[in-house]
Parts: sequence; C-alpha cells; structure tokens
Amino acid sequence: MRRNVILGAVLAIGLVGCGSFRDLFSAHANVAAEAGGQELPAERLAQIMVGGGKSVRMSRETADFIANAWVDYTLLGQAVAQGKLPNDSASIAEAVWPELSELKGTHWHDSLMARRTSISDAAVDSLYGKTDVRLLQHILFGVRPNTEPAQRAATRKKAEGTLAQIQHGANFSGLAAQLSEDPGSKADSGYLPPGPKGRFVPAFDSAGWTLQPGQVSGLVETAFGYHILKRPALADARPRMRQYLVASAGVRLDSMYMDSLAQSKKLEVAKDAPASIRAALESPDDARRSNKTLVRFTGGSVTVKDLMRWISALPPQYTTQLRQADDAMLSRFARLVSQNVLLLRQADSAGVTATPEEWRGLRQRYESQVDSLKAEMGLTGDVTDSSVALPEREKVAALKVERYFDQLVAGKSRLRPLPSALASLLREHLDYSIHEAGVSRAFELASEERSKTDSAAAPGAMQRAPGPPPVPGARPSPRPAPQPAPRPAQPEKPR
Repeated sequence: MRRNVILGAVLAIGLVGCGSFRDLFSAHANVAAEAGGQELPAERLAQIMVGGGKSVRMSRETADFIANAWVDYTLLGQAVAQGKLPNDSASIAEAVWPELSELKGTHWHDSLMARRTSISDAAVDSLYGKTDVRLLQHILFGVRPNTEPAQRAATRKKAEGTLAQIQHGANFSGLAAQLSEDPGSKADSGYLPPGPKGRFVPAFDSAGWTLQPGQVSGLVETAFGYHILKRPALADARPRMRQYLVASAGVRLDSMYMDSLAQSKKLEVAKDAPASIRAALESPDDARRSNKTLVRFTGGSVTVKDLMRWISALPPQYTTQLRQADDAMLSRFARLVSQNVLLLRQADSAGVTATPEEWRGLRQRYESQVDSLKAEMGLTGDVTDSSVALPEREKVAALKVERYFDQLVAGKSRLRPLPSALASLLREHLDYSIHEAGVSRAFELASEERSKTDSAAAPGAMQRAPGPPPVPGARPSPRPAPQPAPRPAQPEKPR
C-alpha cells in the first residue's frame, strides 16, 4: 500500500537523507533518470510508455519499471564500453551470489543432516504401518463437471479397461506413467508424496485409507475424474517413507539449529526496523546506500543496504508482500535474513563451497546470458574495440541502448533479464540516479498523450476512471535467497 508521499519522504529522510524529498521540488522534474553519464529525459520516458500502445498500462508503476530497466541496460552498455563488465572469477561470483549462496547453504545443511540425522529401518517400517500417514499411487482419467455424458461414459470405459488390465497383472507404475492425466504424479509413476489423512478430497481420501499393503482400489470418482488407487507394498514404499522422515527431521533440526545460532550470537532486531524497512521499500535506490543498522549480533550486523541486497535477489512478488506486511512480519523477515547471514558465515568457516562442477555451470550460464544479451543489444564491434576512443565507445553504447528500447516498444525484441545479481552489482560500481519528480512528470506527460489518443479514437466517449495500478511486467527473477531448511513440499490435491 502506497503511503502519503510527504509522510513517506519524511520517513525516508530519517533513513537515508533528504535526496528524495528534494527531488519533489527540484529541476530534476525534466530528467527521469541518469546512468553512466547518460540521461533519460522525462519526455523520452513518456514517449517509451506511449509508444508501447495499449499493451503498456498507463500507471506510475509502469513509469518506475521502465526507468529502472533503462538504468540497468544503460549501465550494462557503459560497463561493456568501459571494459568493466565482470569477467574474472571474483567478479562473476559477486554477479551470481544468490545461486552461489544457495549452493553453499544447501551443502552446509546437508552436512549438518548427515551428522545429526539417522533414520533406522525400524522407524521407516513403523511409519508405514501407522494410520496417520500414507503413501499412495494413482492413475487419473480426467473428467470435468460439465463434460458431456457421452464423453464421460467413454472416459469411464477407458478407466474400467485399465483397471481390468491391472487386475490381470499389468504393471501399475508403467500404466500410471503412460496413461495418467495428473502431470505431477504421472512423471513419478503415479506416486503422490506421503501425507496425512485429510489431505485429499473426501472420496479419494476414504478409498486410500481402506487399502491394505499392495492392494488396488476399484474406480474412485471425484470432481477431477476417475481414479485408480494403489497402496504400494512396504518394500516399494520404504525409500519414499525414509525421504519423508528425513525431510520432517530436517525441518525440526533446522528450526532448532537456527534458533540456537541466533541465541548464541545474541541476535537482536532493532525496534525501529519495521519503519526503516518500509522507508527503504519506498526509496530503494537511496536505501542501497544506507548503513543504518537493522539487526545486531556478535561479530556483525545487517544494515538497510545489506537487506536490500537480499530483497533484490527475491522474486518481485516478495517485495509486494513486504510492502503490505505488518511490523511483526517485517521484524521476522529481518531476523530470517540475519539468520541466513550467520548460516553462510558458518559455512564459510567450515570451508563449504560450490563444487568445481557447480561453479563451472554457474560461470557458463552467466557468460552465456551476457553474450546473448550483448549480441541482441548490439553491444559489440565499436563498443568493445579498444582502438576506438573511450568517449566514442560510450556514445555508441548509449545509442545502442536507445535503439534497443525502440525495438522493445515496437515489439521487435523482448526484455531479457540481466544475469542474477548483475544489475545490483553494476549499480554498486557505476553512477546512476532515479529522480522521482522526473518519473512523475513522465507519467503525467504519457497520461496526457494517451488521453488525447483515446479521445481522438472515440469522440465524446466517457473517459475511464483510473483503476488500480497494474504492473506491466516483472523484473528479472533471481533465484530465491538461500533458506537453511528446504521444507517438504505440500502436494496438491489429486487432479
């Protein structure tokens, strides 16, 4: 939820200074953004918004999105021209740090599990025999509620034929992989993850819990269609039941481990952390330079700048959720990020890192993405030719970026994501700024132009009232920040 702009600016002053507040009243109203010595005039930003036609939704969020994309691609172009694009191992590691951190966290988690978790055969067999958890296979023949009677009858006949094959000794797993219309379980020979009674729709649940080991059900009809269920025999079920126990133990172990780690390091979230996080989300570019402490622990801290780095590594929808979160949730988020920082420090101390094969894979993906993007944007030839003077290379790179945006607006190219954390890394090392007043001015100009176009297309038509601000697209989606404990997936009800 967007707060009152003056209140937001006042809060931002306490966090990162008065830059954003000044922008509201400065000459920057004519410039939406600056990057690498280049400018994005408000009129140019408005032109990009209008040039996209009806496919570009007219909103302030759209203007923000395009301004940020322009900054990222302009910095990329200037970095190529200046020879500052990360290409050595240390720099590439920074550019792919979310993936690298995830690998390190996963390896450290696995080492903890190997040392502290031992699942006996007796525990596996005991779980199989209990009534509160069950492993099932199924084959689904899909039928929708509005399916015509003739089609429904044909589907039922097909299901009955398959059931007859199974009753005469046909392999259930093979038929599930061949015939089932439930994509998730079909890929795994019809197996559903072990789960408690009540997880599935009632008819499916009731049938599944009446089966004896190795037994196959008759046809079970649900809103999804016709099912054939099987309860695998103990010998077939053991590996999956063991995985279930290991995952469940891992959740408990990780929770205790992280809590003890936070306690031993005297982790403490600042009382004003929620307000600081909200202000940072309102002014993310200023927040990336803020050293205000959010969380303290023995031997270190997490600042606003550190937190923004983690937020930038999350999918865009997480930022939306954080904007709507209450104080308790924001404090919890700051605590979780800090626990991940402590976890990765322990992994580093233990010498845990990605394997050589994993590192080669990360590096190859990064280089492939960069090369593909450079080729599509035309950032080759004169842009990288060291015999051409640097100012000329920078000018050519800027022209290439503008041409690329023209192609995007015309629908001749698509917005390609920068590799992982490369955008954040470029912003850390190259100069840029986004001017709120200029972005607002661009939105006003674009809205006025769109209004004129709509009026000309439909004379006398009533103008539509502005609705909720839609987002025209999503930013590149870096991989999620590393979590210390991969929780067992919750399977959906059978389809």
